[in-house]
Amino acid sequence: MKYEVTYNEEYNCLIGKYTGDLTIEFVKEYVQEVANLATLHNCKRFINDLREANIKISVANFYNAPKIVSINMFDRTWKRAIIVRKKTDELNFFETTSLNQGFQVKIFLDLKDALEWL
Repeated sequence: MKYEVTYNEEYNCLIGKYTGDLTIEFVKEYVQEVANLATLHNCKRFINDLREANIKISVANFYNAPKIVSINMFDRTWKRAIIVRKKTDELNFFETTSLNQGFQVKIFLDLKDALEWL
């Protein structure tokens, strides 16, 4: 597991990059790092680059993830773009579930498209 979270002043957003196996246990640690930078920069816009991650999260965790992360940090005032290598049914399910719960989350394959949406 390896991640890096930075603040991009030009786009006024946080950018996180995760490599390796992404499990629900590591999401909590990763989210805490994002929370620290969000507070420091007063920023609620986040690009989550998972193109080099192996997503090991169950459908049940995808369903509960919007609620879990909102309790910890990502409330409905955030705008989040998630970049992946390939869209899957599970990721589409997560995006739909998030939107249905009032969260601004969108899945992308390209950084440029994510930045434009954000």
